[in-house]
Amino acid sequence: MIDIKQLPEVAIDFMNIEHQEAVDIYNRIERDYKLHDVDSVISGILEIQQHCINHFAHEEQAMKTHQYPPFQVHKQAHDRVLMEIDMVVKQLQDHRTLSKISGYIEHSFPSWFSHHLNTMDKMTAEFIAEQKKN
Repeated sequence: MIDIKQLPEVAIDFMNIEHQEAVDIYNRIERDYKLHDVDSVISGILEIQQHCINHFAHEEQAMKTHQYPPFQVHKQAHDRVLMEIDMVVKQLQDHRTLSKISGYIEHSFPSWFSHHLNTMDKMTAEFIAEQKKN
């Protein structure tokens, strides 16, 4: 489980709200994974995929609006994660075997999420918040 209290709040409210939503979805996926409920895991992965698409678009629009200099680097990180989620969806839909995605559920996604919030999102939010003051 991801504990939102162990993650940083960033300087932009919409990002914090959307991060909490992602944690809620992920925690349901992990619960269903531990219950070996393939259909619910597929449904959850599709839900988090759509959430990430929407959240990343929201973040990227804010970065463009405020001319965030390392926009491309941040966007590439988003694109990579969306590609990974897409591969997980295909694995599950093709094989319906949770063991094929265990590493992603147990380690890759939660590690990436924590690292991304602590680095890229934190810096991005601080930059945008500072730009809004000026």
